[in-house]
Amino acid sequence: MAAALFEPISPELALVCPELRQQAIALLPDFNWQTFVAQARARAVPQAPESIAGARPLREVLRGAVEMAGVLPWALAWFVCITLGTLAMTLVADATR
Repeated sequence: MAAALFEPISPELALVCPELRQQAIALLPDFNWQTFVAQARARAVPQAPESIAGARPLREVLRGAVEMAGVLPWALAWFVCITLGTLAMTLVADATR
C-alpha cells in the first residue's frame, strides 16, 4: 500500500479497492457550483483576434492570395494539357483494338 501513495492511482484499482477509491476522492479538487460557473465564464470569454494562434494580418493574407493567383494559370494549363494527352492516348488505344 505504501507504493500506491507515490504512484498515480489507476482508475481500475479505484473501482475495485475501497481504500484507493477513498484516496482518489480525497485527491480530487473541491468543486462547488460557484467554482464551476467561474471556470465556465473564464472559458467562454472570446479571445482577441491578435491572440489567436496563427492569425495573420489581412495584408499578408491578400499577398498570399495574389501569389496563388499568379500560379493558377500555369496549374490550369498543365491540367488541360495532361487531360488532353490522356484523352488522345485513350482514343488511340481504343482505335487500335
